[in-house]
Amino acid sequence: MKISNMTSNSLIVLTFIGIYILTGCSKPAAEILKIVEEQEQPVEKIWPNRLRGINMAKLSANMMQEDLFKQMADWNVSLISLNFGNDEKLRQPEIPEAPEVPENMKPYKNGLYILDKLIQNAKKYKMYVNIQARGAVGSSDIIVSTGETTEENKVHELFYLKNVQELYAYLGEKYKNNPTVLAYNFIAEPHSKYIVENWDTEVVPNFISSFREVDDNTFLIISAGLWGFPDFGKGSPRISEPVNDPADKIVYGMHSYAPHNYTHQGVGNRPGNLQYPGMLKMFNTSELKYWDRNELQNYIQPAIDFMKKYDVKMIDTEFSVVRNALGADKWLDDRISTYEEFGISWTVFNFGTENWDGWNLTVADNAPFGSVPDGGAETERLKVVKKYLKKNTEFND
Repeated sequence: MKISNMTSNSLIVLTFIGIYILTGCSKPAAEILKIVEEQEQPVEKIWPNRLRGINMAKLSANMMQEDLFKQMADWNVSLISLNFGNDEKLRQPEIPEAPEVPENMKPYKNGLYILDKLIQNAKKYKMYVNIQARGAVGSSDIIVSTGETTEENKVHELFYLKNVQELYAYLGEKYKNNPTVLAYNFIAEPHSKYIVENWDTEVVPNFISSFREVDDNTFLIISAGLWGFPDFGKGSPRISEPVNDPADKIVYGMHSYAPHNYTHQGVGNRPGNLQYPGMLKMFNTSELKYWDRNELQNYIQPAIDFMKKYDVKMIDTEFSVVRNALGADKWLDDRISTYEEFGISWTVFNFGTENWDGWNLTVADNAPFGSVPDGGAETERLKVVKKYLKKNTEFND
């Protein structure tokens, strides 16, 4: 075999065997070869025809526990989405055994350790991971889109974008050959004015260009724009045609909580005791209209049309309804069955986080609100989700 035709794996094998012969290594050759096989080698990441799974919400220390992943494997989960951010924002505990990281990654040090453990658990139970690094340093300082684009606000947004790029560059370099880390969801819910207004012309193209300098293997999930609404094809600054990616690994994403006043009822100043299907408002200021499965489809129709027109992949990485909402199981069934009909992948929110459990699939509908990662209840909502998770059959080994 000519050296020029040898794979990097073959060269590593010969190197280890050479060391074994020259040094009289005491380890059996079989053990050396096992070490070689365990080294991460370049693997082409492939997006399966369909992915169905769980959005675990904000990264928390309990996600290092294997039992959560065994549970999700029993449900046939194939994809995990999670929100990653700096330790202060996610209130991560100090972990003494967390290894040192580059200076610009120190705000994420403990979370990066937890993330490593989570990825190991996901790999063991044959699940992909999609990382949404929305909590990069500076995320708490950007102003929602209702504000003005003052120079001060723009400075905050540009600082945040810089930190997002640096964080994804670090993750990309680290996990580009790890097939478990399938995708990164770039700013899943853009909502600050400068970022939203320049989403399709500057923000997204600049990020893709920067990220591909370090990782041309991992998929990028790109939303249409403002809040991750399914507004594809509605004109600039929304994404209205496929974005340019030299790696050709873009998946288009959305978050669907429609109608918002129903799915978020009782949260903030939103009214409670609302029932689905029924006469509901999208927001407090929206008109009252009848929401059912047809209206749920109408809401995401721009995403469906975009997907069909350009033959691209689509995923909803976060959707849910508060657990005490009347008809919550029916809403979930209608939402997921629509995705199944049109070939849209999905990860439903949520399970496994130590944060607010108002969305948790395993916490009883009328249980007191808290921060329970696994409520252990076989809720009607969970039954609906498990029914569709059974359709999962594939994983890229």
